[in-house]
Amino acid sequence: MTYIPTTGAAHPAPVPIPGPNPGPNPGPAPDPDPDPATSAPATSEPQASAQAAQAPEASRECPACGTANPAESSFCEACGADLVVAARAATGTPPAAPPSDGTVLASATPQTAPAGEESPLDVGWTGAVPSSAVAPADDELTCHACGQGRIVDGYCDHCGTPPPNPRDHLVESPTAWVGGVCDIGRRHARNEDAMSLSATEPPGSRAVLVVCDGVSMATDSHIASLAAAKTARAVLDQPFPRGVGTPDAWAAGAARALTSAVARANEAVAAAVVEDVPNPPSCTFAAAVVEDDVIVAGNVGDSRVYWLPDAAEEPASQLGRDDSFAQEQMAAGVPRLEAETGPHAHSITRWLGRDAPDDLTPHLTTVTATSGWLMVCSDGLWNYCSEAEALRSLLHDTAARLDDVTPTTVAQALVDFANEQGGRDNITVALARLAGRGSSTTTEATASAAPVEGDPTDG
Repeated sequence: MTYIPTTGAAHPAPVPIPGPNPGPNPGPAPDPDPDPATSAPATSEPQASAQAAQAPEASRECPACGTANPAESSFCEACGADLVVAARAATGTPPAAPPSDGTVLASATPQTAPAGEESPLDVGWTGAVPSSAVAPADDELTCHACGQGRIVDGYCDHCGTPPPNPRDHLVESPTAWVGGVCDIGRRHARNEDAMSLSATEPPGSRAVLVVCDGVSMATDSHIASLAAAKTARAVLDQPFPRGVGTPDAWAAGAARALTSAVARANEAVAAAVVEDVPNPPSCTFAAAVVEDDVIVAGNVGDSRVYWLPDAAEEPASQLGRDDSFAQEQMAAGVPRLEAETGPHAHSITRWLGRDAPDDLTPHLTTVTATSGWLMVCSDGLWNYCSEAEALRSLLHDTAARLDDVTPTTVAQALVDFANEQGGRDNITVALARLAGRGSSTTTEATASAAPVEGDPTDG
């Protein structure tokens, strides 16, 4: 047994003076009512003088801050470190100090904590003790809002913020000559646009660009747009039949593929939600396929495909036309600006979904590309720059300010432009950079009249 002073004692316990072992019979019990004025230690005056002459005044140096403390101190007067524990750790034998009330206590076991996790009393309190064990992990579960908490059951366990939705901002770049950006914008709480891109490596060889815009008034339109975009791209990824090998035969096969892609996408949207709801999921559709620098485009609704050639003498154009109230007004002679900014400008007349109209034949256009940009976009961009020539100027001016001009960087810059204008809708821009082999256009009527693979031909 060892006598150890309790840390809660009002005064440190006196250190006994060494003397002969009292043995089993220490002598008579102390006087129960001693006289304070006459009571004194039972040590003769010569013996006490000799001990004082032999032992210099002792002190306890604090191992934490180095301050010298009186020998009887239990804690450092400067920093509060436990001097009794420090003395025991240094010498292996703590100083004998029986409690003032005569209670015998068991010896305490020193606790050694890992570096960085010590108790303040172990190291001397000088402030907060850092610990590398509490540093937040840098992974997908770390909260992006506060940087401290972890995502548990869909929310940060520190600040309560949910993780960002991956669909709020998407970037796709299947090859160096094809890329796109899909962004939530600044006004909507959910991104209801979707895009799906694919391409082979050689520039101009083959690419598929699909953009779908969920109808805001419909239920779960974000599900509709994503289902339509993925389904249509899967259909259009298949090589087009070339028939007898003429350009017209290829164009006819491409037109059939786009019509089939719209039909399959419409089925996917109708199956996206099983329950019957008043406004079932619905979306628009716009797609373009490039094959050996020939473009075939189709759309349903008011998402658009633009051909923006580099040469100023070659006109920029919107491939196809909108299915919208604004388009009907323009066909009746209303100026574009007035029609596209009117109260019903974005009311569409055709769409994909369970309640879609019967005729979903896409507006088809085929173009043999020169050097220029193919763009497929939602109205989140063309709301702020609708006319094809103005859009070409915007794209060229935007690209001129970039250090690295790629489809992805240009698409991002155009998304930034739309957000700077207000970003009142979701924004999607998909681009393909084409070098071109010539300049010719096949009209929609010519494409639909061309022979189809399997049709009988003369000769």
